[in-house]
Formats: sequence, structure tokens, C-alpha cells
Amino acid sequence: MKKLTITTHNLAQEGLYFMDNQVSDHTGKEIEIEAFHPGEFLKEEIEERCMLKKDVAKAIDILPHHLSEIFAGKRNISAVLAVRLEKLLGISSHYWLGMQMEYDLFLAKQAETAA
Repeated sequence: MKKLTITTHNLAQEGLYFMDNQVSDHTGKEIEIEAFHPGEFLKEEIEERCMLKKDVAKAIDILPHHLSEIFAGKRNISAVLAVRLEKLLGISSHYWLGMQMEYDLFLAKQAETAA
């Protein structure tokens, strides 16, 4: 299976389709993807919009270094933060929380498998 990190910006470029938490190619074959922290997607989204980190941090009412920690996967996206991001970026709070939940489940399954 092909492995790649999925973001909304590269799905179409790769000719991939996302439905019901599954990624498939143009033939419908499921593709394995690496889990990623939603902070990576947030960083990419902010960069794509040419927004400054300090302005984003202020708009969502967090400290700039906390935003950096989210980018690095050291802090998670809470429900409150998801609502603020939805207001700022127009990306559903459910989407942010869903990404965080999927990442957390991935880590939990890895830990369980390693035990």
C-alpha cells in the first residue's frame, strides 16, 4: 500500500478521495495513511492563508508559544479551541475534534499493540 500524509490540500493533487474516514484512489482501492496530529494540518492551513502565527494566536485567544506546541503535536485541540478555529478559519469544529480523536485513537492502538 502507498503511504502518505494526507491533508485537504494534497488529496485532490494525488487523485485521492476521502469518505467516511477512509482514503481511496480513483479505483476505490483503500490507501493506508500515516496518522498525523491535527496541529500539522493547522500549521499548513495557516501558512496556505498567509496568516501570521501571532495574529492567529491572538484571534483564538491563546499564547503564541501554545500555538507552536499545537503545531508540534505537544498540545491537543480541545473542544473550545475547535470552536474558535471554526470561527476563524471556517473549518468545522467537528472536523478538528474528529482529527484529534482519530490521532488519539491511533496512538492508543499503537500503545496497546506494543504492550
